[in-house]
Parts: sequence; structure tokens; C-alpha cells
Amino acid sequence: MTEDAMQLAKDAEEHRQSYQAIMKASAEIGVPFALALTMFFTNLVLAHGIWMSIFAGVAVYIIVYFIVKTFFSH
Repeated sequence: MTEDAMQLAKDAEEHRQSYQAIMKASAEIGVPFALALTMFFTNLVLAHGIWMSIFAGVAVYIIVYFIVKTFFSH
């Protein structure tokens, strides 16, 4: 019985580590990248030019990255 309890505790710890890794990757990489890509294509559709689109995409990525790191990391 104690081996089962130890295995359950180990499994729970592994699940917690996996969850935290997934949330960190999605918050620090996924969300800023998705919003930057959206801004890039929006500016292309609005005919602002390639350089303005790239600049807007990079700027949005940096801004959103720091907002996510500041407010949504735990």
C-alpha cells in the first residue's frame, strides 16, 4: 500500500511539472507569437507595407511578452 501511495505522489509531481512547463511555454512564447503574427498579417492586409508589418509584429511580441511575464506568471 505504501508503494502505491509513493507512486501516486510521484505521478502527481510529474503532472504538476508538466502542467507548469506547458503553461510557461504557452504564456511566454505562444500568446505573444500569436498576437504578433496577427498584427503582422493585419498590417499587411491594411497595405501598410512589409517593413511596417514586421516592425508592428516585433513590437507587439515584445510588449505582450513583458505583459504576460509581469501579470500572468505564477
